[in-house]
Amino acid sequence: MDVQMKMFLLLSFLLTTQAFAGWSISHYNIRNFNKDPDAGPTNIAQLSKNIRAAKSDVMSFNEVVNVPAFEQLLKIALPGYFIAVSSCGGFGQQKIAIAFNPKVFKFISYAEDLTFSSGGTTCGDLRPGLFLNLQHLSNGKMYTFAGFHLKAGGEEAAMRKRWTQYKLLAQLAQKYASKNLVIMGDLNTTGYNIKDADYDQFQSFLSVSKFATASQNLACTSYWEGTLGNGLHQSSILDHIVLKNDMAREVANVSVGAHCAKLDCRDATPADLGIDYASVSDHCPIQVTFK
Repeated sequence: MDVQMKMFLLLSFLLTTQAFAGWSISHYNIRNFNKDPDAGPTNIAQLSKNIRAAKSDVMSFNEVVNVPAFEQLLKIALPGYFIAVSSCGGFGQQKIAIAFNPKVFKFISYAEDLTFSSGGTTCGDLRPGLFLNLQHLSNGKMYTFAGFHLKAGGEEAAMRKRWTQYKLLAQLAQKYASKNLVIMGDLNTTGYNIKDADYDQFQSFLSVSKFATASQNLACTSYWEGTLGNGLHQSSILDHIVLKNDMAREVANVSVGAHCAKLDCRDATPADLGIDYASVSDHCPIQVTFK
């Protein structure tokens, strides 16, 4: 075999290996984009910067209120990406969106699950589940990426509604037991950090389903006013990328961006949290990269 042929084979091997490895997924709750009555208009330039920084092969988004504006933003921030948006968005019209890179994944099918929206066969007051079935172009594997935004709130009534949704997630995991299911979204796990009853219910879903959350490797995914009463806002873990245990073992890295990374999840003033917190979202993008 001559030197030129050896170089060709080596290059082919390296390119093939690179294509199979290093793909990524991310999630970002973009806070009532872009019609937040309290925070005001979204800072489009900063949001675009954050999305590009968390750029992944598959990306889920919560709270897409202004769908045309968001689709226009993604055309610029993620040129060439395809996007699917739920038709239902709950009481606040907070749609769920999933975008993907067609150079990495092939579109297979799309579905919306209204079971999670409490509306039966019509749009209810909660958000639905959004399902995107994609095939990885390099490894040929089929994946189901499911975007969710569960019931918010730490009060008893809100948690009980969310616990019902945790049980629905467990049923979903059982249904997809033999498939590559990835659950992505703001699951509103208000008790995750303090490990209260909400945490126990969420962990029960994971244990029964044999799934793991990538957020167990993070210190926070969002900030809120908190209970300190000293002007400092507190961090929390509300957002998750949930994977089957065997898929979780393929994870190379888990990271968080925006103000969560900047403050390293420490208690902070709104001024410290800066423009991301004030004019983009209280949540931060999270990203999972595979080996």
